[in-house]
Amino acid sequence: VNSGAIDPIGPLCEHAHASGSWVHVDGAFGLWARVLPSMRKTCEGIEMADSWSLDAHKTLNVPYDSGIILCRRREALMSAFKASASYFKWSEHRDSMNFRPSMSARARVIELWAVLKTLGRQGVRRLIEQLCENARSFARLLSEQGFQIHNDVVFNQVLTSCADDALTRATLQNIQSSGECWCGGSTWHGRAVIRISVCDWATTPKQIERSVRAFVKARAIAAR
Repeated sequence: VNSGAIDPIGPLCEHAHASGSWVHVDGAFGLWARVLPSMRKTCEGIEMADSWSLDAHKTLNVPYDSGIILCRRREALMSAFKASASYFKWSEHRDSMNFRPSMSARARVIELWAVLKTLGRQGVRRLIEQLCENARSFARLLSEQGFQIHNDVVFNQVLTSCADDALTRATLQNIQSSGECWCGGSTWHGRAVIRISVCDWATTPKQIERSVRAFVKARAIAAR
């Protein structure tokens, strides 16, 4: 979540399955990296897991509350979520309430279907590539301005900081109140850091540059 790094899932799955364990991959925003040719080797072994979860409202920018769960074994998913009561009437047809925590839900899949249908595989790939390109650009421009970059920018996450923790926290507070852009704080190997998640497909290079200027200004104000 902090760095965008992906664990060696293949070997982990082999080790876990050897002991009879279930492997769940919390893909959140990162599982979409699998569509990128450049990330294929990094994501190798993901298919060996038993279940996966990911969010379309993050990487694909559909409306909020669009989570996806994939499970290799239907009966396992049903046993986790299926509720029972005397007033429930079951049929032979698939009932979505047996596969999710809530019994009632809006038709989230319509927006997701529309995005996938409109963009197709190539369009989704390009969208995600753009997020990664913007993250790398963000990191490069911040580094040129004297900010420290703590992670290898492999996806859409950038971890950065100032000279010391106090300056980093004050800079973050100034950024959040500036209205120019927004990012969160975190801790990385005992250091206070600013966590940047490039998550909007429509973000332009000009907006990245504007955000970097906001960082520089926020740091200057914090240093007074």
